[in-house]
Amino acid sequence: MRLHGIVLAAGLSSRMGCLKALLPLGDQSVLSRCVHTLLDGGAMDVTVVTGHRSEDVSAEAARCGARAVMNPDYKQGMFTSIRQGVQALPRDAEGFFLLPVDIPLVRSSTVRSLMLTFLKRQPAIIYPRFNGERGHPPLINARLIPAILDDDEHDGMRGVLARFESDACDKDMPDSHILNDMDIPTEYERAKELLRLHNTPLPEECQALWDIADTPEATRAHCRCVADAACILAERLSAVNPALQLDTAIIRAAGLLHDVAKGSRNHEATGGSLLAGYGFSDIADIVASHRDTNITPDAPLSEREMVFLADKYVRGTHIVALEKRYGQRLRQWMHDPDAVKAIKGRLDRAKALQTRYETEARTHLPDLLTEAMSGAPSC
Repeated sequence: MRLHGIVLAAGLSSRMGCLKALLPLGDQSVLSRCVHTLLDGGAMDVTVVTGHRSEDVSAEAARCGARAVMNPDYKQGMFTSIRQGVQALPRDAEGFFLLPVDIPLVRSSTVRSLMLTFLKRQPAIIYPRFNGERGHPPLINARLIPAILDDDEHDGMRGVLARFESDACDKDMPDSHILNDMDIPTEYERAKELLRLHNTPLPEECQALWDIADTPEATRAHCRCVADAACILAERLSAVNPALQLDTAIIRAAGLLHDVAKGSRNHEATGGSLLAGYGFSDIADIVASHRDTNITPDAPLSEREMVFLADKYVRGTHIVALEKRYGQRLRQWMHDPDAVKAIKGRLDRAKALQTRYETEARTHLPDLLTEAMSGAPSC
């Protein structure tokens, strides 16, 4: 469908103390990140509405593949910029995303998901929602354009959207960044920290993913314990070998979500696909492959092995030995020689990985976990 993007970048940035649109954020500017979020999510093109320092912002818009339109009335408020952006849309536009430049960390997967929902339902407005709260960017049907352009501006955009509330819908997304404004210097510094984890779900986003996947509560409790155990293993190994530099944020997220699709057929692959679809590439492969290990002897231990070992040592919310964990499966499939062979192969590989971990971490793995987790509230 002919869906477009509008980025609002006309403001004075008075609370920030410098122009937000041109601030660096990772390897891009804030404006470039907003534009590419919409384009990567599927918008046909993006219009940037400029105002304060229009020439500088317009030049940056051109560099990142967007067109710019100047709002001469930008000092009169954001609604004037929205109307300017809407007027610049192609006549055949079927809808548009509306994204303020001070919300730069929205994931392109969120934009894509809104678009797919729009294709199916074509409501007046689709809002992304996180933890019950609506955020940006809403996807607005083109049939609202006359109401936006004809409005007397007393109620602004909020008033226009309110008139179409009966035909609006919400799309729950595991994307906390739809709510994260960047108006002041401390919020900008926080945005730079969060960008490092952009491909890894935050703990509150893991909770949202559980809700979206309808993960059972017992499975969630198991996942919390696996995440705790995996972080304990990583911290011990990193203490002995600091050069290894394991990422505990990735480990915790992968541990929390390794069984997100539990109950589905081939739940490992299903969970990995779910996470990849939401843009969480840092952990999707770990989740998809946590059933078995195939690490080669010359490869360094990684986040993947921490999650694998933790999952194999945690049954439910209790620490168990490998033989006990795999023994149950062997008894279940004892009359199927092929299944028994496969299970024994996985057990042998798990034992080999345990031996390697204990050698490198200089500890007995079961004792480490039992001692460290004996008082853990989640286990």
